[in-house]
Amino acid sequence: MKILIAGYSSSGKSTFSKRLSKHYQIDVLHIDAIFFGPNWTHRNHDLVEQEINEFMKKDSWIIDGQYRKLATHRYEACDQLFLFDFNRFKCLYGAILRRIKYHNQNRDSIAEGCKERLNFSFIWWILFGGRKKSSRALMKLYKEKYKDKAIVFKNRRQVNRYLRSIGYQGSFKYK
Repeated sequence: MKILIAGYSSSGKSTFSKRLSKHYQIDVLHIDAIFFGPNWTHRNHDLVEQEINEFMKKDSWIIDGQYRKLATHRYEACDQLFLFDFNRFKCLYGAILRRIKYHNQNRDSIAEGCKERLNFSFIWWILFGGRKKSSRALMKLYKEKYKDKAIVFKNRRQVNRYLRSIGYQGSFKYK
């Protein structure tokens, strides 16, 4: 099984991917964990792409995240695509909760040395930058082009309903 999880920032993709990983016993690659270096620096795109391609050689995988410039072949290669198309304010709420939970800490789905933060530029990205016309057009394209293997979530209730439908036994508490 090859699963790709994509969508807007702070919509819950990493939490969902960890739950699927636990349920199916499949390794997960969090793109944020390899895209960033310490203190939120961007790593070389070619090296990141190499790491993604190496991970994709496995028989089964879960990839959490997209980074459009590094994503093209993953959409074709996956068996199941989950698209997190949450309202921007729900995403901001998720970012606020995450900031509170991981205050001055490193999440396990992000690169070492990247302490959780919620600054103006990230808030702007959640509300506007990550939702430019081109981003919305890509979301629409993915929904149409991959409709046979895509499941679109608009909110956490739909995510939890899906997890229950596959027999997930873990916690449903937002992490």
